[in-house]
Amino acid sequence: MIAPIRVLHIDSATTWGGGQSQIATLIRESKDMNIEHYLATPNQSKLWYKSRSQIKGHFSFARSAALNPFAMLRARAFCREHSIKIIHAHCGKSHTFAFWLKRYFCPEIKLIVHRRIPAKIRSNLFSRMKFESPMVNHFITVSEFIRGILIDDGVDGNRIATIRSSKKAFPCEADDKARARSAIQRTKGLSPEGTFFILSASRLVPDKGLFILIEAFRHLVRERPQSRLLIAGEGPLDKKLKSTARALVKSGHVAFLGFRKDVVELLLGADLFAIPSLSEGLGSTIVEAMMAKTTVIGSFVEGIPELIHTGVNGLTVMPGDPSALYEGMLRLADEPKLRALLAEEALTWAHATCSPQVMVEKTYGIYLQILEVSVK
Repeated sequence: MIAPIRVLHIDSATTWGGGQSQIATLIRESKDMNIEHYLATPNQSKLWYKSRSQIKGHFSFARSAALNPFAMLRARAFCREHSIKIIHAHCGKSHTFAFWLKRYFCPEIKLIVHRRIPAKIRSNLFSRMKFESPMVNHFITVSEFIRGILIDDGVDGNRIATIRSSKKAFPCEADDKARARSAIQRTKGLSPEGTFFILSASRLVPDKGLFILIEAFRHLVRERPQSRLLIAGEGPLDKKLKSTARALVKSGHVAFLGFRKDVVELLLGADLFAIPSLSEGLGSTIVEAMMAKTTVIGSFVEGIPELIHTGVNGLTVMPGDPSALYEGMLRLADEPKLRALLAEEALTWAHATCSPQVMVEKTYGIYLQILEVSVK
């Protein structure tokens, strides 16, 4: 029997976000493959808490331990005890920690670095070394856009694979959507005469373009008064956004929902999911909306066009342009048949390209590739 591939995933976050969700999905959905997963996280990590029953072992470290040689000595002992073959680093701090761990303590272990942010490599010598050094056997990016950034900054394209973030399929038949829609219609603060519901779900931060969305929606309401906008999420722009939309909130056309655990239900019940981002490495919530069979409109920026093929499985508009976003939303409000066609195509596309099975199989393929293992 072939020995399992033992992988140590390193993540420095204590909170739960898109990256942690993808790591948890990879661990959970690969249970039938020849992989044993181990975790290195801070003790208070939500990723560890949610995945602890599915991993073989856990190594804890302080978030400030990226350059701590004593932490690396402990990590080396852990890797040797569990015969770790691959370290999979999932964020910037874990990249730093894993890089020095391999360079000075565990040169025999293969290193994969996951890149989820659309940022250029910093120009300082250490950052250049981390990315250009052959110490990193392979990079995984969540979009071709991010892959292109790394290539432009000098990383060999042969060491980079694009594996899109995945979302699990869930029931989205007519009865499921009708139930979810009834719940949306009962949302506190919304005027009850709404017939066209738009959802935005994201962190309330500048890059998400939510001021653009509110301005576009202000124009839409003048033409289609039955339109309603629900904004789910929390973040530093919460007060400013509510102030900007004060009149629309007062009239019952806009509702701020705060942090929600039931985003899937909101997506199922909405007529349209809007993602007007000014910067977006991929936009995994787009995939979730597609899995909910809900039409999507988004900015033509960075990684979003890799998911939304305008006129085929959704619509894209130029980023930062409220008039273009308004026109797109108006068209979709007035053409329910077009919405249905786009949503149906989006569901088919998401199942074929962004399912957990696809993500896991591609990642497993990278593991085999860097270990030079062939599967017969």
